[in-house]
Amino acid sequence: MKYIRSITSIFLFFSIFVSHTLLANEQRVGEYTVHYNLFNSSKITPEVATQYKLKRSNNIALLNISVVRNATDTDFKSSTDVSTEPDKVTGVISNVFGQGQSLSGQHKGLAFREIREETAIYYIAAIPIFHGERLSFDIQVQPEKIGKLIPISFKQQVFIE
Repeated sequence: MKYIRSITSIFLFFSIFVSHTLLANEQRVGEYTVHYNLFNSSKITPEVATQYKLKRSNNIALLNISVVRNATDTDFKSSTDVSTEPDKVTGVISNVFGQGQSLSGQHKGLAFREIREETAIYYIAAIPIFHGERLSFDIQVQPEKIGKLIPISFKQQVFIE
């Protein structure tokens, strides 16, 4: 039963971010995969906004970063209990920082906040946006808060609906 609740919670929370995203990407580096996406905060439900203290607004985008350890074939072969397999994909505590910038050179500071949901860990930053604005992001992720940084760079145009 705990397995079903865990998967349901993770699915519901993450699907809000992924289903309405304009960009859903990942970058695999060594034993980690960094998932990132940017979307308008008006797309989250009022319940999720209240639960995680996120502001819903057409003029605010949310940048979502999550880090997972890549499962190996031996992780799954060594387990005979199917119910434990989803636990192999757990969020990794990380340092996440960076900045965004508009085409006009206006800097968008990013203050990431950690959100935990069962075995998942998300880092969320709210960004004020203008309709049609093109943003570029340079993010640094440090899995497990030690070791080398993983650079993530991407560009995206945002829209107010």
